[in-house]
Amino acid sequence: MRQVKASRLVMLLEQLVPRLASPKREYEQYRTPPEIAVDIALCIARHPCSLVIDLGSGTGMLSYAVHAIAGGYTIGIEIDEEAAQLAKGSRLYAESIVDFIVADVAHLPIRRLEGVCIVQNPPFGVSRRRADRTFINAGIDVGAHTICSLHYADQGVKRYLTRILGQAGYCVDFIKVYKFPLPAMYSDHVKRIHYIPVLLLKAWRVGRGQSHDAEECRGTSRA
Repeated sequence: MRQVKASRLVMLLEQLVPRLASPKREYEQYRTPPEIAVDIALCIARHPCSLVIDLGSGTGMLSYAVHAIAGGYTIGIEIDEEAAQLAKGSRLYAESIVDFIVADVAHLPIRRLEGVCIVQNPPFGVSRRRADRTFINAGIDVGAHTICSLHYADQGVKRYLTRILGQAGYCVDFIKVYKFPLPAMYSDHVKRIHYIPVLLLKAWRVGRGQSHDAEECRGTSRA
């Protein structure tokens, strides 16, 4: 995909990334708004990545945004075959160097890699508490040097993410909080759109077992 302005990219993503007709509640399938996907892509594009992996890629919103902004090869990992097939059916698939693999993030069919970066919009844990932890651990296990990820904005969530990433040798910066729209898709949804607070996290590896002081971990902005 040729480089385009962020505003133009938002419009293209909105038009060309498919929506699931029947989202599966157990996977908490909500399409990432294109404006947030572009922000996550800009987050990871500032870092040298030999490969970007999108964990829980759904119908491809984040994968296509990352490729459009950062360039290079991007792989989306998605457990739902229907969502992965829809992602491949987009016109963007033929114009991008993006592949989609049907696999469970808990059992990634990918070896540990050097230079890999992770982007993700994991389940927020509404249906399964701390479901996002599986995604964070998958990024750590594959050897990611940088992770840009969305999570439910809650002080408890921030504490446990800081703890598990810090124990794995990462600095953590909470960059921005969004009002994430959840459209009425399930039988118990009573509002047409319900907004929840989510935060964008960036974590970067400083080495397992290495000490990292406040200056080394200091980010440019915090949520």
